[in-house]
Amino acid sequence: MKIDDSLKCCLRCKYFRLNSTTQGLCRKEKNESGDYIEKLTTDACTLWLDCGQNYFIRKGWIKSQEQSDK
Repeated sequence: MKIDDSLKCCLRCKYFRLNSTTQGLCRKEKNESGDYIEKLTTDACTLWLDCGQNYFIRKGWIKSQEQSDK
């Protein structure tokens, strides 16, 4: 099964680690100082790899955080 390029966002990537409901770190890319690069959940890159079920876990976490902020 080939996934559509529009679905290849950071939130669906194996290398993405959430920091907040809108952004996180790419654990595959580093900047000049050796720190992981911050990305938005909607960003995408060529290193994308499907995270499978973790996408739904992340979406649930985001939804629960947004509800607790109200």
